[in-house]
Amino acid sequence: MTALAAVALGAQTPPPVTVVPLGDCRLSTGAVLPDCRVAYRAYGKLNAARDNVVLIPTWLLGRSEDWHSLLIGEPLVDTTRFYVMVVDALADGRSSSPSNTTLAARSAFKDLTIGDMVQSQYRLLTERLGIHHVRAVIGFSMGGMQAIEWAVRYPTFIDKTIPIAGTPRVGTFNRLALTAMLEQIVDGRRAGIPPDSLWPRLARTEMLFIVTPLGLDVRGTDSVSHDIAANASNYQAWDLDDYAAQIAALRRYDLAAEYGDMRRAAARVQRPMLAVYSWDDHMVTPDAMAEFAKLVGADTLSIGSTCGHIMIFCEQKRVAVATRAFIGR
Repeated sequence: MTALAAVALGAQTPPPVTVVPLGDCRLSTGAVLPDCRVAYRAYGKLNAARDNVVLIPTWLLGRSEDWHSLLIGEPLVDTTRFYVMVVDALADGRSSSPSNTTLAARSAFKDLTIGDMVQSQYRLLTERLGIHHVRAVIGFSMGGMQAIEWAVRYPTFIDKTIPIAGTPRVGTFNRLALTAMLEQIVDGRRAGIPPDSLWPRLARTEMLFIVTPLGLDVRGTDSVSHDIAANASNYQAWDLDDYAAQIAALRRYDLAAEYGDMRRAAARVQRPMLAVYSWDDHMVTPDAMAEFAKLVGADTLSIGSTCGHIMIFCEQKRVAVATRAFIGR
């Protein structure tokens, strides 16, 4: 789900991070997360009407600074026109997460949901920043799922939604992949395997799904091994419990189950949507997204790429042209 070594920050420095306290956060299970906080980075300027906001939630194993390369050079959003807020999702280690929460409260993350992530972002905007409407929500991978959740949960709060490589329902194939990753963490911790030994295994498993088999074969063993090692090294900055909490939230995401069926969930969407996906994606297979897009009458952009799930980085210019045009019109 991550950009992996494909993300290179650019010459510019990302904006500083702001961490905002929300008080207690009541999660969907009823569990209470004390001293809850949400972090974000902002690009551009907020206008006087406070209605030029574009919200971007982070992806799995992603933090707000990881979006930097997608907002410069060939940006997915025009930061000279819009105030772009890249919000760290719960359990990413910067916003409230198992790793920065007291031992007594960490159990609240056991059943964390995508909806909980979105609820915390809504509270950040409305209760702390006085923002009561946003131009768009755009997200990649797990961020795309949060974008869809926004469109369903708060249908009149946003003008437009752009899920990229997202889905309204994690399918059986993808759930199996996520389960394999989660079990590597659980079994590894139980066996006392240190994180610096677990991360290479997790990075290797992840690589099997985020790039197509052809994409890996074309790059060759040495190149792929180098990227896996680099990714594993970068992941050392993450806490395994944070990663596990996000994987578990991602694995259980299913709007059809939550609303009774997919049609009921889609009927809640009231604003235009642009669904960007690839039929070559093995990490978030696009069937459910294509179905949901049809149900809501969304615009679609299907991109074939041997990069599979991470086509957003291989095809950034093409994706950026489409997203800027959709948000701006």
